[in-house]
Amino acid sequence: MKKLLILGMLALAGLALAQPKVFKGTEPGRAGGAYRITAISDPRTWNPFVARETSSTDIISLFLPTLTGYSPYTQAPEGNLAKSWEVRNNGLTVIFRLREGARWSDGQAIDADDVIFSATVHADQRVNSNSRSSFILDGQPIRWTKVDQFTVRADFPKPYAPALIQGWYIAPEHIFGPAYRAGVQQLQALWNLDTPPAQVVSGGPFKLDSYVKGERVVLVRNPNYWGVDDRNNPVAYLERYTVQVVPDLNAQLARFLAGEADTFAAANADQVAQVLERIRGNRLRAEIFPNADVTLGTNFIVFNWNHKDPFKESLFRQVKFRRAMAHLMDKKSMIEVALGGLGQPQWSPISIPNKAFFTDDVVKYEFSPQKAAQLLAELGFRSKNRDGWLVNAQGKVLEFNLVTNQGNNVRERIAQIFRDEARKIGVKVEYRPIDFNELVRQLTSPAADGTREFDAILIGLTGGIEPAFSRNVWELNGSLHMWNLGAGGKNPAKVEAFEVLIDTLMKRGATTLDQAQRRQIYVQFQKVVAENLPIIYTVAPAYNPARLTRLGGMFPKEQINSITGQAPYIETVFAKE
Repeated sequence: MKKLLILGMLALAGLALAQPKVFKGTEPGRAGGAYRITAISDPRTWNPFVARETSSTDIISLFLPTLTGYSPYTQAPEGNLAKSWEVRNNGLTVIFRLREGARWSDGQAIDADDVIFSATVHADQRVNSNSRSSFILDGQPIRWTKVDQFTVRADFPKPYAPALIQGWYIAPEHIFGPAYRAGVQQLQALWNLDTPPAQVVSGGPFKLDSYVKGERVVLVRNPNYWGVDDRNNPVAYLERYTVQVVPDLNAQLARFLAGEADTFAAANADQVAQVLERIRGNRLRAEIFPNADVTLGTNFIVFNWNHKDPFKESLFRQVKFRRAMAHLMDKKSMIEVALGGLGQPQWSPISIPNKAFFTDDVVKYEFSPQKAAQLLAELGFRSKNRDGWLVNAQGKVLEFNLVTNQGNNVRERIAQIFRDEARKIGVKVEYRPIDFNELVRQLTSPAADGTREFDAILIGLTGGIEPAFSRNVWELNGSLHMWNLGAGGKNPAKVEAFEVLIDTLMKRGATTLDQAQRRQIYVQFQKVVAENLPIIYTVAPAYNPARLTRLGGMFPKEQINSITGQAPYIETVFAKE
């Protein structure tokens, strides 16, 4: 960064001792400058053990390290905090060696105690971390032990396909340890949004500087970070990283068009056209890459099987009901109206860009109001009341509430299209958008008796290239088993046979090493999900990334994809001006 020369020299000396990670950028960069993005919602927490939503984890990923990750160039495993590893015992043991000299932003060493402590907390059922499934294989724990101050050992109860990808967040033991020993609730209360940013200790490229609710999160470069570029200059290059809270996609576009945000992912053809018009009129120094890929992730409607209303719980658990709702998904209109034609129908729980595992060869409940009405009639909804709503023999109206996150204009339009088609055949759907964090709370926070208050939610998952990392969604005790959520990390009280089969397939997929066999397992998994519809998929938008030309260190057009995004590392992004 552009500090006094002596400070830069001291940083280089410290990094040399710290066995730094070398981040290979797309071009030589320079220190200084700011990076500005927009987010649709405030974060909910800075605490890695309770975060479940991208509004939180996207920021946490900037200041907490992981052991390993994927190379953005090859998709092969690469070290982060771990500088190297050794595989033993026919793959059942992995020894990870840490970067000696790496430090937290408060000066404390990052070492094996932090890693082992974090693994212990993530695995604790009482904590119910979103990463807990990464520490249990087929009901048996992965054992993490300390070898010495900078070496940790992972012993797997059986072969684990993504054993070298350890992407869970490592937290400072000297901060979280005392709270954990005092009780799980005290640990979960740490690093909430009221915590002074200076008390949130960083081991990543940035550290928290300030947070103003409803406005912005500001991070600044962490001078203790253990990364360098291939010329041995310290990274991150950027001095500041600002997340502007803009709870509407159109308003986010306006910020980008005004040059007040550095990157933007156009949600539909209209937004693409507005960016292109501004660029061609020489009123915006930017570039956009329409239809560069399909977005990585899925969007869907999920119904609440743990409803406090027994009638709704019973209804939502009926596969004929869910198939009827799937037949009301006018995906052609969703793509045309909500996406401006830039998108594809989604039928599978695996993201379309994930070519290694994705299959389109699954059952598809095509748009057909007639088939939907027939299935509902088989469930007893054969007539309508004087208001035009379907009722059963007892006069009970077929109705439910549908919510999605306000400001996400694409999801709002998709929800409205679904509502309108449902109403045409007499299904009373009351739609309203709500705050994203409240949406997540309703989805993931059951009452003491295990019930939840929502009827149906339209939401999405980010997706990834390793299906085993979605086990927290698909295994029975997963923290995001959202349609039928067990309380406190336990299995749901009532499960369906197909859920047990999915649970089994996910365990087999994670513990099978042969790639061809893994693909067949996940193909079967996709078929079971598509047939039984625990969640009902909508459409996959095209990936239409845009960026201001003031940014350096970005991928050229031919290397952009939805898996790695527009740049290989945030560490090597820089401001040209």
